[in-house]
Amino acid sequence: MGFSISGPFPFFMNDEWERSIVLRFGSYKRSRKSGIHFKIPFIEKPVTVPVYEDSVDVMKQEAITKDNIPVSVDGVVFFEVKDNTDDVKDAIVNVGDYKKQTLNYATSILRDLVGKKELDDLLQKRDEIGDEIKSQLDNKTDSFGVRVLDVEIQNINLPEKMERAMAAQAEAERDRRARRTNAQGELEAAVKLRQASEIIGDKGYRMRTLQTLDSVAAENSTIVTFPTELIGGFHSEENEKGLQQVLDKVSDIDLSSFDIGNLEDMDGEEMGEEIKGKIEELKEGEK
Repeated sequence: MGFSISGPFPFFMNDEWERSIVLRFGSYKRSRKSGIHFKIPFIEKPVTVPVYEDSVDVMKQEAITKDNIPVSVDGVVFFEVKDNTDDVKDAIVNVGDYKKQTLNYATSILRDLVGKKELDDLLQKRDEIGDEIKSQLDNKTDSFGVRVLDVEIQNINLPEKMERAMAAQAEAERDRRARRTNAQGELEAAVKLRQASEIIGDKGYRMRTLQTLDSVAAENSTIVTFPTELIGGFHSEENEKGLQQVLDKVSDIDLSSFDIGNLEDMDGEEMGEEIKGKIEELKEGEK
């Protein structure tokens, strides 16, 4: 911080980031930059301002948006005094306190702009709103030598009920997206299954079932399931009794040696007869 020696001392000094004007009997006389400068003792008085970047906080402002929602908004303004003779003079002479005047303009513009915006725009377009405030504020402060560098909207606070409602809405949207994703997955799986069934066909399905029976037999299992579509020939009343006898005795058979064979080209009735014959052979072997 530069210093000025009052009284009979005929000089004062500005630091690198300071600029001064010299008043003679209270009227502007000249401007001075950094360095040591002379003055007339008791007659002239230097007044100094910094020209580095400065900031001022815009305290929380209560306002109502265009869609009638009460909000409180705060922010920060970054500015500097322009580094030239006329602007330094304007910052000192044209206003009593250029920093306070900048804050007053920023507060007024912020409240006015919030009232012209809907809540969604206010929440989603902070940068754009900050740029708009900066443009309007810079036009105001130009008259007293201040350049606005940036305006940032920091906090936008909503009523508690509104915050809960927005949180519930966001949760509902996440659930909706999750359900849509699950439904899409199920649809894709269904399409794949249908494509597979078209490729494999009925015979492929029956062969897959027979392979399952063969795997069960290889593990010495005593439980065998016979789908009715595999033994269509057994559906008649004539064979119903024979089928029941086979099923009654199948638990006593060692299925580890049960060989299904190549039944790919057989229809349901032929497959049933083949399986029945295999089981009868195994029964004879057990005797």
